Amino acid sequence: MKKIIAINCSPRSGWNTDILVREAAAGAAESGAETEVIDLYKLEKFTGCVSCFGCKMEGHLGRCVCRDGLYDVLEKIRQADGLILGSPVYLGDVSAGFRALYERLIFQYITYKTEIRSYSERRIPVLLILTSNIQAEYDAELLAIQGHA
Repeated sequence: MKKIIAINCSPRSGWNTDILVREAAAGAAESGAETEVIDLYKLEKFTGCVSCFGCKMEGHLGRCVCRDGLYDVLEKIRQADGLILGSPVYLGDVSAGFRALYERLIFQYITYKTEIRSYSERRIPVLLILTSNIQAEYDAELLAIQGHA
């Protein structure tokens, strides 16, 4: 059975991003996958990568050593067959929580060696969901300006 980890990287539970992440996870479950939904902002305190290079040291290659709220999440992703990430767009970018997760997820696999391209054991397919919110009257006005209404 396939294992899918879905992560809501929005601080708002029950809103657009959370709904779409949960619906995507439900679709995976309907197709026979085992799914787990994680609310990033409900985890214990965590940070982005602190560049300690622990993940580059023998015995920890490709594994973040920072023991905070993301530690178990990173291990669940490592064991997953697929990953669903959802983030709202704030100020033209993903949420701060998403960025912290992304830094920790990616940096642990980066090598500075020419003979090994990545410490990741395999590729994991990712579905990225980005949402933004706009009031209905502005949405109609924006569509009219763009010639879509």
